[in-house]
Order: sequence, then structure tokens, then C-alpha cells
Amino acid sequence: MDQIRVGIIGCGGIFRGLHIPYYEMTKRAKIVAVADINENSAKEIAQRFGADAYTDYRQLLDRKDIDAVDVCVHPKPHRDIAVYAAQSGKHILVEKPMCRNIAEADEMISAADKAKVMLQVAYMLPFNPTYIKLKQMLSDGVLGDVKMAYGNQVGWFPPRHPWLFIREESGGMLVEQAIHNFDVWLWLYGPVSSIYAKTSHVPLGGTYPEPSKAVENNAVMIMNFKNGGVGMFIKSWAAEVGHSGEGVVCSKGSAVFSEGGIRWKTQDMKEAEFFKPGVPDDDTYRTLPPEARERNYWSYASKGASIDHWLKCIVGEETPTTSGRVGRAGIELAEAAYRSSELGMPVSLPL
Repeated sequence: MDQIRVGIIGCGGIFRGLHIPYYEMTKRAKIVAVADINENSAKEIAQRFGADAYTDYRQLLDRKDIDAVDVCVHPKPHRDIAVYAAQSGKHILVEKPMCRNIAEADEMISAADKAKVMLQVAYMLPFNPTYIKLKQMLSDGVLGDVKMAYGNQVGWFPPRHPWLFIREESGGMLVEQAIHNFDVWLWLYGPVSSIYAKTSHVPLGGTYPEPSKAVENNAVMIMNFKNGGVGMFIKSWAAEVGHSGEGVVCSKGSAVFSEGGIRWKTQDMKEAEFFKPGVPDDDTYRTLPPEARERNYWSYASKGASIDHWLKCIVGEETPTTSGRVGRAGIELAEAAYRSSELGMPVSLPL
């Protein structure tokens, strides 16, 4: 096929912020239809791309002239949309998280396998040069064996996003946002053999529902990697004074993410080295305002690369690295953490 004909389901912030820049640049795909429950939003995006607008995603998926669908809605409808899309013969890209739980993930994977269509998740961190740099150092043995990985995301998330704080809608804080970190840790450090976790909820008012229906807004996790080493991940939406950091300690050295790059030092190096990818002076993402391109280029480019990878897999140019099964693995980590917190004891994987 000359150009892959794509339908967009969901015209909200994630599509507008990180997907549109890729589609405005690429010659690999053409947006031919968009669907959103907000009719005005659907019509606005459709006009921008010369596409057709719908308020019911099923009408979009029923079209025979659409090859693939990019799903950018919140987590709750992912399973239903993906299964219908597979049954309609459409290749599928879903925004993170893939879904709310592994039962939904299994249904999505099964439907895609049965229909023989591509199902992938738009994870962006494995396409970011900074993470690729760490992956290369770990693969080449520069840092040695992983002993301790750590991630700390303690901050304040204003209670004004109604669906985000309802477990039935988002799946939970670990599913909706920590999933980026789970995905990239599995990619960097390998499978997890067991996890011990504790989650809690601080009533913050606003759009948070009553605690029994609200998501957790604090979580602490300790993971044992099958390849050896331990990971500790801490996340909070309830901290009015925050702190963050991420890195890894290995048998020959250590590395830390900082200032948009990565700093590392091995035991035989006199001083630490620093890598930060520069903004290329080429024709990519030139539809963006120059200051936005300069400031956040690798956010746009990493997300764009994840979409481009999906499209290349559809035509057989690449082999999927962000498949539905990869997406399921991160969901399984979150589900294991929730189960551990409920039981008050470590949980072994696979579930």
C-alpha cells in the first residue's frame, strides 16, 4: 500500500499534543476519518486533516477503506474498541495504558491474533535516545550486572481530572501513569519474578470520588528481577512538596537520568560522562512552533517513532517491539502490585 489509511478514535489532549505533530509530518500515513464523542472536537480535527468526522467509533471502524486505527481515548473503552477494530480487520495502536487489567489485555490480544492484525501500544520511552543509551550500555556490559534500579515520582496531581481518579475509568494510578516506567524497566532490566507493594489513598477532595471508589494516590513497590537485582519504585499524586529521580546501580558502575540526559560512571573512569541528545537541524517536526520544537523535541520524536514503528510493522518493514503482549506485561506488573497490597505479602509472577 502506498499510504496507510488511518482512523483516529479520540481527539483529546494526548492526540493533539503528541500524535498530531507526527501525522502532520509523515508521508507514510493519511488520516481519513476521526471519531470523538465531542462532535465539535471531531469536526475540528477532521477539517484539519481533510477527513470525515464521527461521534460513534463503530461507524468509523465499519468503513472498508480504513487500514488501521489509532486509539487515543481514556483506558476504560480500550478493550471494546480494540476487539471491534480487530473484528473489522483494522490494525490497532492504543495509547498507554493498553487497558485496565490483564483480563482485558488477553481479550484484546486474542481478538488481534484471530483477525491477524497488528496490535501495538504507543509506548515512547524505548524510542527516546537517552533510554536507548542506557539500554546499549547494559547490553554491552559496560555497567555490569544490575544490582539496584530506582525510580521516585513523588508530586502533586491536582484533583481536577474526573475520569483519572475513578478506578473503573482509569484502572488506577499505577496502570494509568506508572505504566510508562513499568514498560521501560521491563525493557531495560528484564522480567520481574516477584513484587511486594503497598498502596494507599489520601482524600484530596476535588474530583476524587469517595475512597472506596477512588484510585490509589500513593504507592511503594519492590521488584525482584529474574536476571538478578532489585528495583524500588515510589509514586505519589498526593505530595504537595515533591521529589523525583531515576537511575540504576550495577556491578561495574552506575547511571542516573538528569537534565534531559543520562550521566554515568564506571569504576575505571576518572570522571562521569554525560549524554544528552541534541535537537537535529532537519525537516522533522517543523509544523511545531520553533520554541516548542527546541524545548520538547524528543517528546514529539519519541512518540512519533512509536507510531512510525507500528506503521512499519503493518507493512512488514519492522518486527513489533511494542506488541500487545509487551503491553500486557506492564499491566501484569500493576495488577501484581495491587494484589500484593491487598494481601500484604509478596506476589510471584507470572500471575
